[in-house]
Formats: sequence, structure tokens, C-alpha cells
Amino acid sequence: MHPLLVFLLASAAMAQETQEQPFVSAWPENPVVEFGKSLTLNCSTNCQSVTSGGLETSLEKEDTGEGPTWKAFRLVNVNNWDSAPSCYFDCSDAPDMKPHRVNLTVYRAPTLVKLDPVPEMEVGKNYTLTCRVSNVAPMRNVSVTFLKGEEELHTQTFEKHAAREAGDVAANHTITAGRQDNGEEISCRAALDLRPEGPLFETTSHNQSLKAVVFLRDPRLIPLRSMEANTSKTVSCEVSGVFPAKEAKFELTFAEERLTPSVTTWGDTARAKAQVSPSVAGNHSLKCTVSLGPVTRTVEDQVYVYSLPGLVLTVSPREILANNRVDVVCEDSHPEDTQPRIFSARIRNSKGVLESGNVFPLRATVTAVEEDDGQEFTCQVEVDIDGTPVIKKTSANLIVYYGPQMNDSSCPSTLTWKAGGEETFTCSAWGNPSPDVTCRKDGVLYPLGVPQLITEGHQGSYNCSASNAHGSVATFVTVRVEVEEPPTLIICLAILAAVVFASIASVGYYMYHKSYKMRKYRVSQRKAQGNSSEKKCLNGNVQTDSVSPGNRKAGNRKETRLQAAVQQEKRQQEAGFGRGTTEGSRS
Repeated sequence: MHPLLVFLLASAAMAQETQEQPFVSAWPENPVVEFGKSLTLNCSTNCQSVTSGGLETSLEKEDTGEGPTWKAFRLVNVNNWDSAPSCYFDCSDAPDMKPHRVNLTVYRAPTLVKLDPVPEMEVGKNYTLTCRVSNVAPMRNVSVTFLKGEEELHTQTFEKHAAREAGDVAANHTITAGRQDNGEEISCRAALDLRPEGPLFETTSHNQSLKAVVFLRDPRLIPLRSMEANTSKTVSCEVSGVFPAKEAKFELTFAEERLTPSVTTWGDTARAKAQVSPSVAGNHSLKCTVSLGPVTRTVEDQVYVYSLPGLVLTVSPREILANNRVDVVCEDSHPEDTQPRIFSARIRNSKGVLESGNVFPLRATVTAVEEDDGQEFTCQVEVDIDGTPVIKKTSANLIVYYGPQMNDSSCPSTLTWKAGGEETFTCSAWGNPSPDVTCRKDGVLYPLGVPQLITEGHQGSYNCSASNAHGSVATFVTVRVEVEEPPTLIICLAILAAVVFASIASVGYYMYHKSYKMRKYRVSQRKAQGNSSEKKCLNGNVQTDSVSPGNRKAGNRKETRLQAAVQQEKRQQEAGFGRGTTEGSRS
């Protein structure tokens, strides 16, 4: 609904009310306007005998409408923070009617809200956060809230600020850093609350990360009491009981010169390492400074830098033929160094000390033999540093050349191989430089170190030779090849046993078969005789002691046939067991 219409309705309602003491009012009752903007005000009265009326103000105004008991004005470009417009009417019924002063609020919304840089904090200590709001009005309507993430930590208001013009406000909040706070986001929010007559404005600062650190113990230097000038050593500084360890910052200096450390961390410990290479003898300061958040701690130690002779060991000549003399000389590479020294030096090799003394140069002479090839000679100097013996040494190697040599271990004089097996011919020699080794059989080069299937042809004498730039040597290797003979006696005995077994089996089978046939024949004969006697009894013509000539003759013929059949079957069995058995069964 339009504001003017609302005002008119309100005025009509007042006119209908019972008669009251005449008064002047304004709408809106508590107007709110942004600085530099415009506002419409309505002045009205319940007096019915208005003669005149208006709005008193220092601001620029425009008439926008009027009625018997009201007038409307537009305040243009409200640019006065303390303006107090006043509505008035002249009423003949109430000559003493008082004007109405309008409670006008001019505001400026917060646009710039800034949280001061959040300090790096040590866990367990208190720190104050500050939030600043610029060019805001009216201040009494401003509030500032500190936030950790989305959590509201504290809200500060400014009701006691009576100033109407725009200005700056600052809010403070004290926090105690906790380990769990590390990495949290901190911000602040400014609010200008003009409700219910006006709007609510809110503006939030940029987030800042909270850093809460733990620094329980001082750093410590890994002890380095002394070192030699013009050498390099590693210095270390370590700190434990820190959080977060990976954010610890190290600064290492030696003799007032900054080093470049490498830092490693594990758990709540951090360690920095760096190389130092002093060139000047004397006491030097080694300092380590560790910074973590607002905490900085330093530890310092003294390192004594001493100077030793710069040893140079010369083996002359470095390369030599066996049985020649070699000179070994140890010298100081810095003879011009005038620093007083008390030292002892010696030259030695694997066989023991060759020469010792306390004056340079130190010399020794040896005769090189084959076993000295690769021999290491050392020169060692020992100096007392603050009651502690310090040793320095250098070394050099000798190269001894000599011709090749062989023995029965490197190239066996006799080898025994078995035919059909696999063997590898190996023959080697030693010398410096390493000799070349070849073996020949019957003038033909034989491959060394290659597995071969052995035959009788491998048997014989092999000529093996080794040579290098300083000589040659040769030897003969005799190879015997054993050929295994087949076991003739065992084979013959096995064949004989098989023959005997077959013969015994044949005879046994024959005897069994003959016995079986004879039993069958006798049974058949008895059956035939029984039938003949039975037949005679049935005819009632029984004879026990005599046989008729005809019957005897017939019986003889039958017996003859049976004997012939038996003889034939026997011949067939002798020719073949299977066939004889079959034919005998059929007969």
C-alpha cells in the first residue's frame, strides 16, 4: 500500500476519534535515510481549524502534497548528520499547540571491515585480536562479532556512542592459543542494525589463518669441538618438542658467515645440517637460531680450527717391473706455514712401518716384488690438539708388472673325463697385465670355458700357453677319457636263464598234457569194455574167460586205431603245442 494512502487513512481514523487535545505528528515517526539520499515526510494534526502549517528544516525540501490537516514534503540530498526537521501547524482552537520534532536517523552502511594481522601465537599464551570498521554511522547501531570458522567467539556493541556522524570503530577480543587452533580461519563481521524502521547491513572481513605453535625446549648443536682447516665437515642443529615442526625456521652461522642448511623433520623434532669449510685456524663461533611463530631461540658453541701438515705421498715410480727399487717420500704441502707443530710421522705398507720421524720429508726405499702389485703405501702424521691425538694420513698405490705364471691349481696337468658326460676345459694364468691364455690339441685351438659333450676324441695332450707384454709360459695338460664297457657276462647269464626257464616250462606242459590224454584214453577204453559185457549179459550169453575170434579180431583193430591216433597226436604236440591240443580234442 502506498505510504501516502496509509497516512491519509490514519488521519481519517484520528478525525473520527473522540475529541482530544490538538497535537502535531509526523510519518514515518522515526524515519531512516542514507546519507546523501532523499526522504518523504508527512506532517499532520488532529486540529480541525488549521490556519497554516509546514516543516522547519535546514535541509532542502520540496512540497509534494497537502490537505486540510496534513502536508507532505520531500527532503532532497540529506547531507546533515544532526538534522532535526520539525512539523508545525497553527490551530485557532489550540493557539499553544506545540510543533513535532522528527527523530531522523541518517546512516552510512559499513563497507570496509578489516581484521588486524593475526599474530603467530605460542600455545597457552593470550593474544588480542582487533577488528576495525571504517566510516560507519550511527555508531550506536553498530556491533562487531569475532568468528573462528563459523563459530562466534565474541560480539562487541557501541550503544554508548552518541555521535551521529560517520566515524571509525574498533573492537577487541582476547584469545588463548590452543594447539587445536592451529590452521583455523579467523575473521570479524560488522553489522549496522537499523531495525525495525530500517534495514540490517552486515559486512565480513577477509579470513586469516591462525598459527598456534609449541616451542618447549631450546635447540642444541651436535658437538663439534675441533676440525682441521681447509677440510669440510657437517654441522647439525636440532630442536625437539616443537609444533608444527615443519614450520621451524633455522639460521646457521659459522665465523659470522651464514650457512645454507637442509632441514628434515619427524614428529615434533626438526634438524638442520650444513657444511663448513674453514680456512683460518683458531676458535670460531657456531651459532644456531630457530624461529617458530613468535618464538625465537638461539644456541652458540665454539669450534677450534687447527692446521696440520698438508701431506703429499710420492711413490716413484708408480709403475715398475718386478725386482726393481721404489722410493716412497712423504712431504708437507705447506712448508711455508709457520704455525708451530709438534708431530710424529711414519710411512708404512701392509708389511709394517717402513720409516718414521718428526721432520719432513720422510723417505723409504723398497724392492718391488710380484706380491706388491696394488700395494698401498700410507703416510700418517699425528698431532696433539688440546690433549687429544689427531691423526691425518694419505695413501698411494704401487703397480708392479711381471710376466705370466701358471701352476697345477690354475691349469691342472692331468684331467680325467667320462665319455658321454659334459665337461668344461679351464686353464688360467696370472700376471700383470692379465695374460692371454690359449690351449691347442693337435694344433687346433680348443675353446676354453665352454661346456663340451665328451667323446673318445677328447683324449690326448693339450698345449696351453699364457702371454703378456712381459713374457710367456706354456704347459701340457693330459686328458684321459674313460669309456664304460657293456656288462657282457650279465647279459649272457640273463639269456641262459631265459632259455632254461622256457625249456622247463615246455617239458612241464608236455608231461601234463600227456598225462591228461592217457587218463582220457583209459576212461574211454573202460567204458567200451563195460558196454560190450553189458550187451552180452542182456542177450543172456555171458562169457567171462573166453572171447570169440571175431570179437577178438575186432577189438584188436580198434586198439590199433587208438594207438595210431595217440602216436599222431604225439607227433603233432612235438611240432606245436597249440595245434596238437586242438586236433587231439577233435579226435
